[in-house]
Amino acid sequence: MNTSHSLYEDLFSLSIGILLLSFALVMLKQTGVLVGGVAGVALLVHRLTDLGFGLLFFAISAPFYLMAWFRMSRMFTLKSLVAVALISWLTDFLNHSIEFQGLTPMMAGAIGGIFCGMGLLALFRHNASAGGFNVLALYGQERFGLRAGYLQMGLDLLILLITALLFSVETLLASTLCVILTNLVLGFNHRPGRYQAQPPLFS
Repeated sequence: MNTSHSLYEDLFSLSIGILLLSFALVMLKQTGVLVGGVAGVALLVHRLTDLGFGLLFFAISAPFYLMAWFRMSRMFTLKSLVAVALISWLTDFLNHSIEFQGLTPMMAGAIGGIFCGMGLLALFRHNASAGGFNVLALYGQERFGLRAGYLQMGLDLLILLITALLFSVETLLASTLCVILTNLVLGFNHRPGRYQAQPPLFS
């Protein structure tokens, strides 16, 4: 029985993942909430320097593609590169098209965390990622059997530590909620060996 995804299934699901992540990042950016991973690092640098988020997100993710290219499959690397490029562009585009008014940071953290988790799940299950920490998390899961969501949560704690030192308690609480929900979605739904309809990450 063929368990691999068709091209149309890949395109449809990856598009949903990219849209969910982009929408969530715009919501978090406008409400001042940080998220984990490279997106969180990019949001943090954006808040401190006012440099464009899309460019920061793509640039910070770039070094991880070298790891993916040499240690993981070429298709995974190419799909991830395209996904990050589209998320970088779409986030900046949507930020000028959508405005969130009256949305509290805690609510944005809750909604954004779930959307980020579902978006990443769609990418992971179709042999792609959003770059950065996602590559490390997937590498750890595929090579050592560590759950991607829980491994990424550990890395995200570093971002929360910086948030605690630089921003308000409200920002810290909302960001913590966002990170926890993102990684719980991944931890509960993306376990080693549970989802087989994808090619191996390693070639």
